[in-house]
Amino acid sequence: MKAIVLSFDPHLEIANLVVETYNRLWPSCPFIFRIPFTDRDPRNVFAAQNVEFIHTPSDIRSTMENLLRDLPEDEFIFWCVDDRYPIEILNLPVLRAAYDFVTGKPPNVDSIKWTDIRVAGAHGKRDAKPQLLAHILTLFRRRSMQAPDRDTEWRQREEATPRAPAFVLAGQPFFRQLGHPKNGFYMPQFTTPAFLKRFFFGPTLPLLYGIREFHQFLLSAEFEHESYFPDRFLVSTAESTFQGQLSASCYEQIVKLGLLPPKIPVRKDYKIYAQQPPQ
Repeated sequence: MKAIVLSFDPHLEIANLVVETYNRLWPSCPFIFRIPFTDRDPRNVFAAQNVEFIHTPSDIRSTMENLLRDLPEDEFIFWCVDDRYPIEILNLPVLRAAYDFVTGKPPNVDSIKWTDIRVAGAHGKRDAKPQLLAHILTLFRRRSMQAPDRDTEWRQREEATPRAPAFVLAGQPFFRQLGHPKNGFYMPQFTTPAFLKRFFFGPTLPLLYGIREFHQFLLSAEFEHESYFPDRFLVSTAESTFQGQLSASCYEQIVKLGLLPPKIPVRKDYKIYAQQPPQ
């Protein structure tokens, strides 16, 4: 299965972190990661064999056009942006079952997300703790336990309607997403080129646009979609950057794996999307 990694030259080291981590967390990883590049040679960054390097202009529209080129519209792919790198796979049997499910080309399915989209990330700053990621995950779980019923997030409000699961894979229920299509868009998921094109080739977007313009379009886009999500995280992820600077947690993970970090400043901020405890 093709995996589409939205990235660009300054972030190739972050895209490499995404690839290397999935390969380590998922034995015999079934993905072939498509990596965009413009001027840099990605062969100097990536060591993994399950990658395809796609030469493209650096703007987002051109990048997505080239990443999706020659892929059948309705054939499922894995969507992952370089700004959501994995920390931990929490339920590999369910991910394998979801992979088998989508390779069968189920009808009337636009996307199957890997995370509970009702949960917001935990945002904080690095402290003196020696094991940053372990500390962050513990802190996130503690916050969730202290306020399990707090309903202040738009994700929770939009998805609050009780409903039966649409289907169950390896014992894990998946629910129809009722809210805005932006909910969980940047999170890892199985989806199709046709669904991604509805976002990146939107008729109201200018020919050349940046990430801020795209995000504004994403917030305003309204259309019917058949997306599904689990009520438990299948993978924990973290944001790699804040305003163009490398997050503390991402830098630590890159160094921990013995990889080269990108040549961008590091800041203390981090944001983690992690598993909530049972309630």
